[in-house]
Amino acid sequence: MIQSSIQFTAKNGQHFEIRTPLESEAQVSLDMMVEVAATSPYILSTPESFKGRSVENQIKWFKESAESDSEIILAVYSEGRMIGFCNGRAYKDIKRKHRAGLGVSLRHEYRGLGIGQELMRVLIESMKKFTGIQIIELEVMMNNKAALQLYENLGFKKAGIFPKAFILPSGEVSDSLAMYLEVST
Repeated sequence: MIQSSIQFTAKNGQHFEIRTPLESEAQVSLDMMVEVAATSPYILSTPESFKGRSVENQIKWFKESAESDSEIILAVYSEGRMIGFCNGRAYKDIKRKHRAGLGVSLRHEYRGLGIGQELMRVLIESMKKFTGIQIIELEVMMNNKAALQLYENLGFKKAGIFPKAFILPSGEVSDSLAMYLEVST
């Protein structure tokens, strides 16, 4: 979906690149996702979520996404190092084919610099090109105030709350908020 890399400058003046990850970066992407899952209580994945995922599976996912008109994977890089990852995918079943979901993660030390916002902006613009997509949706923990603000700034609206949806490793309980963004077809 994204044909070339996108360069941008973050709030701190540092330069970043957004592009589709290469097959040769499959292990790097897995390692980064495990690291982010271990250091962020607010993403839905845990390090254990990736235990059964092999480099071969990751490469297959990258290939399938690159050939798809209803899925995209993007990564963001700082001086060649992968620091964030996101994906968007349209639902395939007939009753939800007008909807697509997304996920995004960013290394802890790069949060608050506008990088996640730019990554999401590029992802959303790419997802708008999916055939028949009218709604992009996501789920976020209610106690993740920074993410809630980001999603609202990007135009997402609140759809509903699932009470006590998550119990964090610390024992803290969090409700889940479903959010959606209406996009033109």
